[in-house]
Amino acid sequence: MNPAPLVERWLLEGAQESGLQLTREQVALFLRYRDLLRVANRTYNLTALGSDEEIIIKHFLDSLSGRLLFHPHPGETVLDLGPGGGFPSLPLALVDESFPLLLLEPRQHPADFLEQLIATFSLGKALVVRQRAETFARGAGREAFDWVLARAVARLNVLLELSLPLLRLDGHLLAWKGDQIGEELADAEYALEELGGEVEAIRSLTLPHWGLERNLVLVRKVRPTPERYPRRVGIPQKRPQLGSHLHMSPIISLTARSKSPSASK
Repeated sequence: MNPAPLVERWLLEGAQESGLQLTREQVALFLRYRDLLRVANRTYNLTALGSDEEIIIKHFLDSLSGRLLFHPHPGETVLDLGPGGGFPSLPLALVDESFPLLLLEPRQHPADFLEQLIATFSLGKALVVRQRAETFARGAGREAFDWVLARAVARLNVLLELSLPLLRLDGHLLAWKGDQIGEELADAEYALEELGGEVEAIRSLTLPHWGLERNLVLVRKVRPTPERYPRRVGIPQKRPQLGSHLHMSPIISLTARSKSPSASK
C-alpha cells in the first residue's frame, strides 16, 4: 500500500483542526520538509524522529496548532527561540510567508539545517541568527520583536526570562506546553510579576491520533523587563525564577479542550 495518500490525509485533516485549509502545493512542501529532516537527522540528530505519522503529527501539526493563538498583524516581527529542526516557526511560515522571521539558534548543525530549509523553500523573510538568547537579548535583540515563539525549549519560568526581554511592550510570547501546565504556571508566578508578563490566554487541545495533550500559553508583555534580565548565559536554567505573585489578565481565555474523533485512543 502506498503510504503517501495517508500521510497527505493526516496533514490536510490535522491542519483543518487549526483552521487551516492546506493546498496540494503546501502539502508537497511539508512532504519535502519531512524528507530533508530525515536525511539531516541521520547525520546531526536534530530531533527525535519515528514514523511518518509521528513526524506529521508531533512536529508539523503540533507546530501548526499555534495558529489558534498566533495572529501577527502586518509588519510585526517574529522570533523563534531555539527552533532546532525548525519548529514551530517554519511550518507556520510554509502556510503564511507574510511575517518577518528570525530563528535564534546557537548550535551549529541545527543552524546549518535551518539555513538549508530557508533556501529550499525560498523563505525570503526568514533569517537565522547564531546566538544564545541571553546574549542576543542584551544586544540587537532587546525589545526588538512583537512575537516570540517557543516549543520544547524550557519550563515556563525559565522561558519567560529568556523571551520577555526580546519583546516590545504589548508583544506576545506563545509557548507550546504539555500536560504539566498547571505546575508550570504555579512555578512561573514570580517570573511573570518580576519580568513584566501577563498570561492572556491558554488554549488546550489534543493532537490527533496520538491523544497527546498540548497547551498553548499566550503571555503579553505589559511592563518593561528590568535591565538586569536576562542573567548571564546558563543562569536562568541553573537558578530559575520562583515565587508567588501571579499576575494574570482578568480576560484570560481558557478554552475547552478540543479533540479529534480519533484522539481518544
